[in-house]
Parts: sequence; C-alpha cells; structure tokens
Amino acid sequence: MTAATTLTWIAAIAAAWVVGCPPSRANPPGSPGPVDERSIAFDDLAPADLRLEQCWDAVGMDSEQRVYIGFTSRRADGREDFAAFRYDPSTNARRFLGTFMGASQSAGNLRPGEQIPKGHTHMLEIDGRMYMASQGFHDLKGALDTLPTYRGSHLYAYDIARGKLEDVSRRLPEGVVMEHQGLIALAHSAGSDLLVGLAHPSSDIVLFDVRRNRVKRIVGGIPWRLGNPLSREIVATKAGKIYTYRGTEDPAQRGEVHHIWAYDLETNAMAETASTATGGFWNGQTATRDGGTIYLATVNGELYRLDVATGAFTSLGLFLPKREIAAGEQVDQLYGITLSADETRIYGIPRRHRARSSNLYAYDIASGTVELVGAVATAVYAGSDLRDTRGNIYFGRFGTGTAFDGKARLAVVHPPGPTQ
Repeated sequence: MTAATTLTWIAAIAAAWVVGCPPSRANPPGSPGPVDERSIAFDDLAPADLRLEQCWDAVGMDSEQRVYIGFTSRRADGREDFAAFRYDPSTNARRFLGTFMGASQSAGNLRPGEQIPKGHTHMLEIDGRMYMASQGFHDLKGALDTLPTYRGSHLYAYDIARGKLEDVSRRLPEGVVMEHQGLIALAHSAGSDLLVGLAHPSSDIVLFDVRRNRVKRIVGGIPWRLGNPLSREIVATKAGKIYTYRGTEDPAQRGEVHHIWAYDLETNAMAETASTATGGFWNGQTATRDGGTIYLATVNGELYRLDVATGAFTSLGLFLPKREIAAGEQVDQLYGITLSADETRIYGIPRRHRARSSNLYAYDIASGTVELVGAVATAVYAGSDLRDTRGNIYFGRFGTGTAFDGKARLAVVHPPGPTQ
C-alpha cells in the first residue's frame, strides 16, 4: 500500500467516525470510563459564510427516527442566523435544511437589518412537517426596555416530503406570531392541531392552529417580575392541561421556591396551582410513550415527576449521586434529560459546580437513585426527550468546559442497557 493510499484510508476512517459508525461496547453502569459517543459535524454542509456556534434545545426527531438539529450561527456580515440540519442514523446521511433568515428572505418576510439568532424550541413533527420557532434576541432576564427594538417571533416548518424550510408566519399580521417577543418553547397538544408556544419574556401561552395557519388564542402568562425569568419548557398534556413555571437561573438562587401555573384548554382558565418547584426554571422534559408521566428537570439540576392524570408534581431530588452531594457537589446547569429506551432510567449531562469535565448520569426510576454512567466529551450538552429504538440518545453539543460556543455538533450517546 502506498503512502498516498494509506492516507486516503486514514481519512476515510476518520470521516466515518465523525458521521456515525456503529457504537462500540458500552461501559458497565457506574463505570467512570468513557461512554460510547459519536460527534456528528455539519460545518462542511453549512453555507461558507456561516459559523455554527451553539445549540439550545433545538433538536427533534421525525416518525422515521431521523434527527433534526439547529445551531445559532454567525454570518460574515456580523448578523446572527439559525441553521437547521438533519441526520439519518440508519444511513449516516446528513442534510442542510436551510436557515431561518434564508427562509424568511425567500418568503419576502425579512426586514432590513433583522437578525434571527435563536431557535430555542424543540423541533416537533405534525402531519409530515417539522415545526420550530424563533426569537430575535438571545435572552431577556433584565429590564424590558429593549423589547420594542425586536420585530417578533417567526414560526417555521420543514416540509419533509417536499424538502423545504418555510416561514409559516409570513401570512400572519405583521409577518410574525407575536410582535416584539420570542417563542422560547414549543409543545404539541396531543390529539389536536394546536402548537403550544411560550412567549419570551412575557410567558404568555400562544395557541397556534397549524391546519388553519393562524393564532387561535394568546393566554396571559405568569406575571413578569424582574429576577424571576420564565422556563425554557412548556408542558402540554394529553389531559388538556398546559403547565408553565417561572424560576431563577443563577445557581446562587437555587433555593428559591415558586409556584407552578396551569392553563385548562377546556375551560380557558389560567391559575396558580398549589404545586411548587425549586432549583431554577425548567430546562428539560421527557415523557413516557403513553403520555401518562412527564419528567421535568430544572436548570440547577432538580428532577420532578408529573402524574398527568392527577396533575400532581413530585420532587425526585437532585440529579447527582448521593455520594457527590455528600461531598458538597452541586449542579450549576442541566440543559436536558431523556428517558432510556425501556423507560426505566432518565439520562442527563449536568455541568457541575466543582468540575469542568462532563459525565453522563442516570436516574433509576425504580430505586430513586442517581448513578454515574461514565465520561463524555467535555462540552455543553442541551436537548431533551430524544431517543431511538437503537438505544441511542441525542443532544446538541458545543463549547468546552469553560466556553459556551464553538465546536457545535450533534452528540450521539449510546448508554449501556436495553435498546428496545
């Protein structure tokens, strides 16, 4: 074999690993060794003038178990855009779907100077279309005096059959779902045509009829208060209830307690409930396949269980092993959780207070205990409720132990255990 041939083979093997070779044998539960993880890059598919930087919860899966992911990105002109991609685990095929600004430009719905840096919502399939929403700013935890400078939230849909990303909001009044606000979370109201959005920063609930392509109703949210930001999740249940929550983000405020609110689709009533939560705002959810139980995680690592039939919330404790908690460890950030394929464990990759390295942990539902599964690449991991029948779970991955941008990828993690 010549030197040139050898180099060609090495390059081919490296490329195969990046875009998804079969996982190797996983570590036994509790092992501190590395967990099977693949890193799927999309930089080579992105437009040449676009740099992929972050992924905040913007992941989804269609009925054929193809994975969708989007990244906050920087354009050559300095403006920020959001780029969407698809990965097919069965073939390792990757596809660039388009950008938010590009779709709005094609629809004649992009204002001069407008930028759309954030797609922060889950990507949801309804009737062959993957829906996702935007906001024209990164975050608003302070005063609201800058809100009038932002145009508003767009709603997008990727038509799977046609292979086209479209700005669904182009025909709405002013071309946006809500003026001067973003949509930070999306859920689908089971058995209906309703997309349920969470407006940022007001926490208003937006009910959007995807069949009629119109805003059906906007429900006033939890009253805004400085220092009490809204969650990054909205919970829509099969019982016709929608739950929202405001909390905190700073780990120093993890002890604050706030009430959970509920909206009833049938009675059109929005009210504060007797249930409370702590450990920061919600920043992850995962549901059983029958929709009867929903697990929620807060940004500072508290885990909760919602019994959908009764509306009861139960605290399950901090998402760390007891030995680490006893040693004084805390969770600074947790940006997503996912049930295992057999729905016996909940996986997550928290950022811990005393360590910059990244570990996969699992909450065992039967015993109520958290265990270390093993080490993953040091980075920020975000995204929830993404698992397939091969035993893989998926996260957006970016940054390092200290940086919150760059090296933006799709992480495919294969924990030990059943795959069905």
